[in-house]
Amino acid sequence: MNHRFPRRDKMRRIALSIRRIALSIYWAFLTVVRSFSMVRQKDAAAYYTMLGDDVIDFMNEGYVDNSKPLWLNLGYWKVARTYPDACVAMVELLGTRAGLQPSDGVLDVGVGFAEQDFVLLDRFKVSDITGIDITPVHVDKARERVAKRGLEKQIDIRLGSATAMEFPDASFEKVLALECAFHFDTRDQFMREAFRVLKPGGTIALADMLPNPGKKSSRATAFGRRYGHIPEANLYDREEYSRRLSAAGFGDVLVESIREDVFPGMAKYSRQRVVGNKKMDEVVVEVSEDDRAQCRGVEMWERGTGLTDYVIVSARKPLDTGVPA
Repeated sequence: MNHRFPRRDKMRRIALSIRRIALSIYWAFLTVVRSFSMVRQKDAAAYYTMLGDDVIDFMNEGYVDNSKPLWLNLGYWKVARTYPDACVAMVELLGTRAGLQPSDGVLDVGVGFAEQDFVLLDRFKVSDITGIDITPVHVDKARERVAKRGLEKQIDIRLGSATAMEFPDASFEKVLALECAFHFDTRDQFMREAFRVLKPGGTIALADMLPNPGKKSSRATAFGRRYGHIPEANLYDREEYSRRLSAAGFGDVLVESIREDVFPGMAKYSRQRVVGNKKMDEVVVEVSEDDRAQCRGVEMWERGTGLTDYVIVSARKPLDTGVPA
């Protein structure tokens, strides 16, 4: 019996090596395919059109499963163990940081398929939500899903740009951006537009990805950023993020890193999906305290884009002083 345990450990190490090799082959394949697909992609809308109905590259199922949740964020894995639960947890964290109230009119920028808006209505009972997105398929699918739930009076989905919004000044109590502002050309311009459309005393809240403080980007990550349409102008860390929000006119700025509760869980989820060829609802993730302490899995994003920090951000537009914003 004693001889079986070393053999069992050896087999486990071999299996782990095989999985790692398979994952490396996948990422190498992904890099090659990206190099061709990037040629025909002109903006973030093209990227998300290609991405389709799944957050993981080339796992698109073409919207054939009407029951599949259409989430496109990395999720908040502090407690959650499944991907949909992690995505819901991220929306709840964002809504809590925004201080959402039942009387709020909310602008959801980068609305995607409106998955988060259903959570916002259910958990925070907000008055109404206007969602904008530059990706036509997102807008079309989101409108279909809103209509199917009979929520057209509460959720209004529009095609629109985060950096040139077609809304009057002081239109909303809250502005949200769930994991999309790093695509905006530029994030600074979005901050100015968000300030303009917020009512005095209103709040902006974002879940966003950044370079980790002290980390410099490389030529390899520049390729990944071009593929994902992440402007170089958005590559600043959380300290600079806070300064730029203040420069845009915001007060009560809070920028908090939650990277250890995002990257390890999403990396484990992605590996199971890719290496195990599993469906979304077949994956259960366990994240250890050591995983969090080491932020294991973040290297996937470090190699791909250089965005290795994940932050929850909030800031407030000052009350009207009688001076035009």
